[in-house]
Parts: sequence; structure tokens; C-alpha cells
Amino acid sequence: MQRHFRKDKNGLWSAPLPFIQPKPQTPNNRYQAWKRAQILDSSLSKDSKKREHFVTFMSKVISSGAAEVAPYEIPGECWYLPLFGVYHPKKPNQIRGVFDSSALYEGVSLNSILMSGPDLTYSLVGVLMRFRKNRIAVTGDVEQMFY
Repeated sequence: MQRHFRKDKNGLWSAPLPFIQPKPQTPNNRYQAWKRAQILDSSLSKDSKKREHFVTFMSKVISSGAAEVAPYEIPGECWYLPLFGVYHPKKPNQIRGVFDSSALYEGVSLNSILMSGPDLTYSLVGVLMRFRKNRIAVTGDVEQMFY
């Protein structure tokens, strides 16, 4: 896996997906992703504002290089990520696209064939206790970190 890390012309690093070994064969789930896209399209077509929010979101993701438009036909093995959108109650003018890597197709999901890392979720009590350690506390929000 180390030899597949690369730096692009903009200085950004990319790494391969950490598949479990031996990597199981993945079925082509294009039909499933297409059906989910149609459902998303029909729900967005009922509200032009929601459609505009989603187009803005996807434009950001694509222009940042975190995703690309998939070609119609991909030779060989491939997996499409189904997508849906959710709104936060406090941010009604901003949709968040969710790439559904847990979507099952023929008993396989992207999550099921990727290695899982350690649980990095901190307990709330631990976070609050660490805030008491020092005089200054810093928090942050990283936009589009996981795309």
C-alpha cells in the first residue's frame, strides 16, 4: 500500500483504499447507484431550493478534487457509491451529501471489504476533562474532511 501513495500536481496526497486481504470480488452495483440517484433526483425536483443546495454541494466536492464524475462504462471491477442528502435543523440552507459506503448490494458493501481502523471517537467525559487541563481550549470544524 505504501508504494501507491502519490502527490498530485497541486501538492495534495492521495492514498489507495485499505482493502482487506485477500480482497473479495465486488459486484458491479451500477444499477443500485443509478436507482438511488433517480430517487434523489425525484425528491430534489419537488423543491428547486433543495436542488440548488445539492448542486452547490456537489460542485464543491468535485471542484475540490475529492470526487469526480464517473464515466458511463468502467471496464473491469468497479463500485459506485450511492448518494443521498440530509439537512441539519440549524442549517436549512445547506445540504450535506452522504456517500453511502454501507449500502449492501448482493451481500457486499464497501465498508465490508475495507479494513477498519481504531475507534477514534473520544468520550464526552474525556473531552470535558481535558478542557480543564489547560487555560485555553481550541476547537475546530474541518469542512469536507472525509470526502
